[in-house]
Amino acid sequence: MDKVRLLLTLITIAIVVVPIVGMVLAYQGNLLGLFIPPEINEIADDLTGGDGDNGSGLEAPTMVGEPTYDEATRTFSVSFQYKNTFHLDITIKSLTGNIECDEHRFPLGNASLSKPVSIDAGETGTLTVLGTWTEEAIDHFENMHAGEEMVDVVLVDFAVDISGIQLQMDQGQMEQSMQVPNPAP
Repeated sequence: MDKVRLLLTLITIAIVVVPIVGMVLAYQGNLLGLFIPPEINEIADDLTGGDGDNGSGLEAPTMVGEPTYDEATRTFSVSFQYKNTFHLDITIKSLTGNIECDEHRFPLGNASLSKPVSIDAGETGTLTVLGTWTEEAIDHFENMHAGEEMVDVVLVDFAVDISGIQLQMDQGQMEQSMQVPNPAP
């Protein structure tokens, strides 16, 4: 009876351990591949400019219409169109970033997506970004851009959540330039 119990225990261990050891050996050069499907890596590579199926990476959105500015709240609104070049539907859940003066690289405030946007594969969607100027930004506009109606700014240090995939893009990886109304013309 003890021999049968020992034999069954060894078979049970073999049934459990052999597949685990086999998977670890198969993924020994990429243990992260055990937990993250390769499709997710392809999507992340596409988003950050890698060599995905279309090789295009995350394209910069195109500004549409004129930005608006509300003096009372020191906020502005800018709309962009973005074409989903991926082979799957996406939802841009959030987008946040810092705003800098393009000419002086002076920090002006922050920006975020007004609401999540779903875009079908191959379709184009409209993103509305809301920005808020700091008190120092208003002073910068008054001192450095007096008399200018529009000022060139860049959105830097992006944090984007696209369909649950969160990407942090540091300065230099991707900057979105735009012109915004000068709050102190």
